[in-house]
Amino acid sequence: MSGKDGKGGKVGRTSRIGSKWRSVVARALVFLSALAVLPVLPVLAQNDPRLVEAIRQAQEGRGDSARTKIRRLLAATSPTDTLYPQIIYAQAMVASDANEMRRQLQRVAVEYSSSSWADDALLRLVQLDYASGNLDGAARHLERIRLDYPDSPLLPQTSYWAARTYFDQKTPELACRWIADGLARSRGNIELENQLGYLDQRCAAVRADLAARSPVDSEAGAPAGGTDTAALPAETPDTSAPPAPEPTPPTSTPEPVPAAKTPPVPAPAVSKPAGPARFRVQITAVRASATADALAAKLTRQGLVPVVVQEGGLYKVRVGDYTTRQEAVAAVPELKAKLGGSPFVVAEP
Repeated sequence: MSGKDGKGGKVGRTSRIGSKWRSVVARALVFLSALAVLPVLPVLAQNDPRLVEAIRQAQEGRGDSARTKIRRLLAATSPTDTLYPQIIYAQAMVASDANEMRRQLQRVAVEYSSSSWADDALLRLVQLDYASGNLDGAARHLERIRLDYPDSPLLPQTSYWAARTYFDQKTPELACRWIADGLARSRGNIELENQLGYLDQRCAAVRADLAARSPVDSEAGAPAGGTDTAALPAETPDTSAPPAPEPTPPTSTPEPVPAAKTPPVPAPAVSKPAGPARFRVQITAVRASATADALAAKLTRQGLVPVVVQEGGLYKVRVGDYTTRQEAVAAVPELKAKLGGSPFVVAEP
């Protein structure tokens, strides 16, 4: 009887362990499926045959063998070798859990930020944060990709995750700007264009709202016509001003003409702005003040003069201080080339 009880207890423990293992596997599958949305994944860029083989083993369910192989390769490689960050990235791809994956990705993004794998790591961190519901974290990584890696070939894929993140954050204007930039960069990638095009359907209402705003208050860009109209009314009053009356010929007994009978010649009208004109170029808008301050500090190190404006629950990072809209518009192409993204002109009171 005792033998039977022992066997039954062992079977029960085995059943519980099996159930726990199935639960872990199920969570892992859900997690991995959340990262498989993009049509092109950075893991496909592995070019070392040893890493390619390790990734293949992990995909076939031999994760322990893959992790062992990568650990050995990491131990045999110098941290100064250009292969080193790629090995760490591959180590993240075969990690047994999300925390380990995040730790390795952060190593690549922080310790090897100048490597060609840093933007890949940041995009994976965006996906991890989005999948876990950490939208502020995803937004921080998105802005770092945009500012630090403006020429990254991953920006089209990044725009897809940025759109989803900012739509969920209830900031559709930011989402639609990312979508527009992603569509412009994703020519030829039909699957990604379809995904962005589907999300872009939500931008019709956003564009209509921007178009309905006044030209000065709208943050969509320059007003209709793209000109600064502050000085245009100055010429109109000159054509309608009454000419000075001809002087009366003197008589034999001239009398002084009362001043009231000689209307003064009105001075030409001069256009005066209601207040000091100020136009800036907005670089981004984020929800966290710490993120805005960090971006402002980075822009300062790049020789720009940023300001942070809090509006509508967002912290908006802007640069420049221009007296006319034309000056600000002229500065946009250079800022876009330097910082990437979609900078645009705003008017401040």
